[in-house]
Amino acid sequence: MLIIGDFSRIAQVSIKTLRYYNTLGLLSPAHIDRFSGYRYYELSQLVTLNRILALKDLDFSLDQIKELLKVDLSGEVMQKLLKDNAVELQYRILDEHARLKRVEGYLAQLRETFDNRLKPVVLKSSPTQYLASIRQTLPSVKDLAEWQQDCLEAIDRRLKEASLRSNETSILIYHQDEYRDEKVDVEIGRFLQVKKQHTELKNTSDRLQIYTLPAVNHLATTIHTGGAENIGETYASLTGWTQANGFIPIGPGRELRYKPGDPGEKQIIEVQRPVMNAIKFYTQLEANEMEPKIITKDSFTLVGLRYFGKNEHMEISQLWDTFKQRMGQIGGLTNETGEAAIGLCTTPEVEPIDGAFEYVAGFPVTIAEDVPEDFVVRHVPEYTYAVFAHKGDMPSLGKTYEYIYQTWLPQSGYKLAAKIDFEYYDADFKDFTPDSVFYIYLPIEKV
Repeated sequence: MLIIGDFSRIAQVSIKTLRYYNTLGLLSPAHIDRFSGYRYYELSQLVTLNRILALKDLDFSLDQIKELLKVDLSGEVMQKLLKDNAVELQYRILDEHARLKRVEGYLAQLRETFDNRLKPVVLKSSPTQYLASIRQTLPSVKDLAEWQQDCLEAIDRRLKEASLRSNETSILIYHQDEYRDEKVDVEIGRFLQVKKQHTELKNTSDRLQIYTLPAVNHLATTIHTGGAENIGETYASLTGWTQANGFIPIGPGRELRYKPGDPGEKQIIEVQRPVMNAIKFYTQLEANEMEPKIITKDSFTLVGLRYFGKNEHMEISQLWDTFKQRMGQIGGLTNETGEAAIGLCTTPEVEPIDGAFEYVAGFPVTIAEDVPEDFVVRHVPEYTYAVFAHKGDMPSLGKTYEYIYQTWLPQSGYKLAAKIDFEYYDADFKDFTPDSVFYIYLPIEKV
C-alpha cells in the first residue's frame, strides 16, 4: 500500500483533492490506520482515479461521476452520455457568445455617444406567479389609461372583499405582436401574495380572472421613467437590443408598473419581453433535437375537465389549476392508470366559432366509471404518432408548435390522421423550468 503522499505524487493529484474525493465518496482510501490516522491507497485504485479524472475532463459533474462509478457502462450508454454532454457544452458556448455580443453592443453604444439617458437592457427570469387580472380588447390606445385605472380599482376592490392580499405592483400585458392604435388586446392585473384558488371570483361582470402566470426563463428588460410619455422609444430600444444580441421574441410584451414611493416621484415602468436565443433555437433544430419519434400508441380513455374556446384569456392554464385542485379534493380518479397527465386538444369538424377548439385536461383511465361531476370522458383511437419534445418554459412553446405545423409537417411526407393532438406530461415535466420536458403527440399517416 501507498501512503496518501506517495499516491498523490504517482497520480499527479493533490492531497487536498484526494481528501475531497474521499469526502464525496468518490474514492476512499483502501485503509486508514485507526491509531495514526494515516491514509493508505492501493495501486489498483489508480484505475478508478483515472476514470474520475477522465469523466471530469469530459465536463461531467462530480455528482454525475459518483453515480457513473456505481455501474459498468456499455459503449452505447457512454456514447449517449457523451452526446448529451456535447449538446450541453454547445449551449454553454452559445450562451457565452451571446454574452460577448451584449458586451460588444454596449461598447458600440458608448463609442457612438455617452448619454446618461441610455437604458441598459438586462436578462432576467420570472417565476410562476398567481395573477388576478382583467383582459379586454379596447377600441383605441387612447382608452388605455382610463381603462387601466378603472380595472385596477375593480381588482383591488374584489380582492379586498375576498381577503386576498396582492402586491402594489401592477402588470400590463399586450397580447399582440405589433403596436396598434386600434383594437388593442391588453390585460391588466395584480400578483397575489398567496396562491389560492377562488372560483367564486370568476365569471363575474367585471371579467376578473385568477390564474397561474407561467414562469419565463429569459426576459429582456429595461427601465422606463416618467409614465407613458415617450415609452415608444423604450420599446424601440428594447427591440433593437433583442435583434442586435441574437434573440427572438417568444411572448407578449409586459410592463411592470411600480407604485411611486412619494407623491411627486416619477412612476417606474419595467418593460419586459420574453425572448429566446435564436442561435440556440435553430441549432436545436439542426441537431435533430426537434425531430420526432414515430410510434404507435394504443387507444386510451381520458377523464378530465373540458374547455371550449380560443384560449384568449389563459383559460387552459386556469383549467389545469382547477383540475389539480379537484384532484386534491377527490383523491384521484377511479381506475386511473398513473401513466401521465394529458391535455387533449380537438378541433371540431364543423367549427361553430372560427379558431375555437376543445381542450380536456385529465388522466387516462382503464375504465370510465364513477366519473366526478362536471368531468367528461373522451375515447382516443389507436394512431401512429409523431412525438415531439418541448423543453423549457411556456412562452417558447409557440415556437415548438410553429416548427411542428409550419416546418416539419409540410416536409415530412405525412399528413394529419385526425384533427387532434395532445400534450403528455410525465415525470420529465418540471413545471416549465429550463430542464422541464413534456411531449406533443401528433396523429399522422402517410400522404
